[in-house]
Amino acid sequence: MNFCLFIIDIQNGFITQNTNHIPQRVKSLLEQNIFEHVIFTKFINTPNSPYIKYLNWHDLMSPVEQKIVDEIEPFSQVIFDKTIYTACNEETLNFLKKNDIQKVFICGLDTDSCVLKTAVDFFENDIIPYVLEYYSASTGGDKFHQAGLLVLSQMIGVNNIVIEPLDRQNLNKYLL
Repeated sequence: MNFCLFIIDIQNGFITQNTNHIPQRVKSLLEQNIFEHVIFTKFINTPNSPYIKYLNWHDLMSPVEQKIVDEIEPFSQVIFDKTIYTACNEETLNFLKKNDIQKVFICGLDTDSCVLKTAVDFFENDIIPYVLEYYSASTGGDKFHQAGLLVLSQMIGVNNIVIEPLDRQNLNKYLL
């Protein structure tokens, strides 16, 4: 069974005091080279988005905000742009099908929104999602991060929340 790593929206515009520890953690994961397929997503806010219309949220409009953070950008060989919370769309589903990937490991920003929505959408498309808690955070702080994990444990299963840092050995537990 093939598997991959999805790195959700680790972009300049999402780095705050609540998330600034994540790029280094993800970099250390990437440096282990334990994933054959690594997919980055990049959120792009658009002038007519629901985020602007309904939430009055105008961030992630500029190329500087949208840029993958420098620490991990050299690893970003496959990038899928998105304009909504989820990274589960026709493009990513086609990529997974083409590469016969049935398990996805998901990390990034924000646990309570884009990570959560992506994991649930993959689950509903019969792709096994594992959320990497150690490599994820929320711009709103730890209470939002923990809330996202709590909801995810109910929606995709508590056993699909990975709390420890990953290495090749403990990754194998999830590949059986």
